[in-house]
Amino acid sequence: MKNFLAGSLCAIALVTITLAISIGLGFMDVAADEEPSAWESGLMTSAVHASVRKRAPTMHNPLPNSDATLIAGGRLYVDDCVGCHGAPGQPPSEFGATLYPRAPQFPRIGSQYSDAQIVWIARHGIRMSGMYPHFTYSESQLWSLAAFIARIRNLPPAVVKAIQSPASK
Repeated sequence: MKNFLAGSLCAIALVTITLAISIGLGFMDVAADEEPSAWESGLMTSAVHASVRKRAPTMHNPLPNSDATLIAGGRLYVDDCVGCHGAPGQPPSEFGATLYPRAPQFPRIGSQYSDAQIVWIARHGIRMSGMYPHFTYSESQLWSLAAFIARIRNLPPAVVKAIQSPASK
């Protein structure tokens, strides 16, 4: 048992030293115009999801499940989110594709986060990505935005029409 513990500690120390030397010598590519490696993408995706799950509240959206809620959130989305995350019924955002990690294209893939997690992300942002915190949004605005993003792949026609009308802009 003593040898196993000593071997394990040596292995951990060796991996830590090797990683520190690799980083210190600049072997890790940080160029934003290069595709990150699969292990880097997987590690960051896992870290973001775990962090959001841990920090976001576990509550349900307090706003009514109505077209009015979706329209209010959709107007915020159209004003502030489409540049990176794409617009419903439109091609993916070219700008969002330049970010690493790439901005998820919600109209195409939806979101795997709960409303509460979307609110947390919108309020706090995601460090070292293009997702900045939305300090100026009220609590109600954040919840309406979350409701819209959660339903973005299955919006009622009246909601789509309302957010695309000139009066919404």
